[in-house]
Amino acid sequence: MLLVAMAGVFFVWMPGEFLDGDPHAWREEARAIVRGELHVSEDMARKFGEPGQYMVRNERNGLYYSKYGIANALLSLPPLLIQQYWYGGLPASSWEAPSLLLFNLWHVLYGVVLAALLYALAGRYSQRADVRAVFVAAAFFCTSLWFYQRAQSSEIYQTIFFTALFISLTAFLQRLQQGGAGCLAARDWACLGAAWACCGALLLIRASYGLLIPCMLALIAVFAVQGRSWQAVLDRRLVVASLLPPALLIALCGWINYVKFGAPWLTGYQAWRPEMVTPTLRVVDGLWGFFFSVRFSVFLSFPLLIFALVGLRRFAGRYRLDTLVAATLFLPTFLLICSLPSWAGEWSYGPRYLLPMLPVLALPFLCFAEGLLEQSGTRRARAWAAAALAVLLYAAYLQVQMTRVPFWTYYYARAALDVIRSPESVEYFFNRQDATIAAALLANRDDLSRLPFYAEFKRHASPEYVKEYDKVVLGMLERGNRYWALPADKRR
Repeated sequence: MLLVAMAGVFFVWMPGEFLDGDPHAWREEARAIVRGELHVSEDMARKFGEPGQYMVRNERNGLYYSKYGIANALLSLPPLLIQQYWYGGLPASSWEAPSLLLFNLWHVLYGVVLAALLYALAGRYSQRADVRAVFVAAAFFCTSLWFYQRAQSSEIYQTIFFTALFISLTAFLQRLQQGGAGCLAARDWACLGAAWACCGALLLIRASYGLLIPCMLALIAVFAVQGRSWQAVLDRRLVVASLLPPALLIALCGWINYVKFGAPWLTGYQAWRPEMVTPTLRVVDGLWGFFFSVRFSVFLSFPLLIFALVGLRRFAGRYRLDTLVAATLFLPTFLLICSLPSWAGEWSYGPRYLLPMLPVLALPFLCFAEGLLEQSGTRRARAWAAAALAVLLYAAYLQVQMTRVPFWTYYYARAALDVIRSPESVEYFFNRQDATIAAALLANRDDLSRLPFYAEFKRHASPEYVKEYDKVVLGMLERGNRYWALPADKRR
C-alpha cells in the first residue's frame, strides 16, 4: 500500500520539463551508445556550455566525451531504448529532447525502488509498519530528495546504490563478526558481492566514491580480526573476495578513463576549472555550510536528521555495528567534499553531494519515533511529537512549493542581484532556502513589487532589464512544472 501510494504521488507530480545542465550531457552520451558509439557530436560539445564544462576533448583521438561517469549514461539508456524501438527512433537533432514521459516514468520507478529499500532497511530497527512508513514518506516528501526524484538527475540512483550498499555490507559484517570467515555461507558471500557491485556503480557515477573502497576494506579487516587467529583472518576466500573486486573496479575505471579522456588517471574534471574540484586543507567553509548555512544545511534540507540526533544515543547503543558502518562510510567522503571549493555543488537544491547518504544517517529517527510511542502518555513525549509534526509538515509544504515551479526558478529570480548588491537583498537570497523563495514568488505572482528586494531592483535596473526579468520570472511561475498540466500537444 505504501509503495502504491508513493508511486501515485510520483506519477501525479511528474515534472513538465527536463532538468537542464549535467543530465543533458550523459543523456547525450546515452544517445551515442544507442548509435553504437561513445563519443558525442562535435557540434554538441562545442556549443553546450564552456569548453570542458560538460564535454571533454580526448587529445589522443580528437573526439569529445561526456566528462561524467559512464554509469549515468547506462542508467539513462532504458527510456531511450524504449523510444528507439517502440516509437520508431530518437530525435535526429542532439538539441531536441527525448521523450519526457518515458524519462519521468523511469524516475517514478527509481523512486519506488528506493522507497522499497528504505522500508526494508527500516524494518531492522522498527517492527511497526506505521513508523517505517512515516520514515519513508518523510524521507521523500519532507526533504530535497523529492526534488531529485522528480528531476532526471543522478542523486536518486546514487541514493539507491548507497542504501543497497549499506544493507548488504552490514548484513555481511554481522555474519563475519559472529562466526568469522569460516562460518560464512553462500548468502553471506552474495551480500559482500552485492556491496562491491553497489560500490562499483557509485564509483562509475562519480569518482569521489572511490573513497568507499578503503572504507569497506577497513571495515572488513576490523570485523574479520575480532581476536581471532591470523589463519582465520587470512582465509583465502575472504582475501580474494575483499581484494579482487576493488582491483577489478579500479582497472575498469582506468580503462574507461583511457578510452574517454586519453589516460587512466584522467577523470574529465581536469578540463574545466580544475581548481574547483581539487581538495584543499581548508574544510571550515564546507563544515560551516553543511551545518549552519540556510541553503545547504543538512538539517534544514533533510529535517529528519534533527530528530535522528535525538534518537542517536539509543540507536548507537542498540545497533553499534550499523552505527560504525554508517559513520565509516560517511565521514571520509564528507570531509573530502568539505575540502572542495565547490562543496555546495551549485547549481543545486540543498546539499546534493551529501544527499545520497542522508537517508541512512537519518535511521536513528526510527528510535526517536519508537521512544515517543513507548512514552506517549508523558508531556515530554507529546511535546517532542508536536515539534516533529510541525517541522515535518512545514518541510512538506516547502517541498510542494518547489514542485510547483520550474527547477531553476530560484536562480533566475536571483538574477536581480546582477544589478543590486545591498546587504538586505543579498541576505534575502542567500539566507533563505530555495523553497521559501519559491513560496514567496508564488504568493506574489500577481504583484512582484511586494517582494522585499523588488523596490531596490526596480530603482537600479534599466526599464528594459526589469521588463525582461518580469517576463522570465512570471513566465516560469505561469508555466509551472507538472507534466499533466502541459497542453496535450506538448506531452512528449
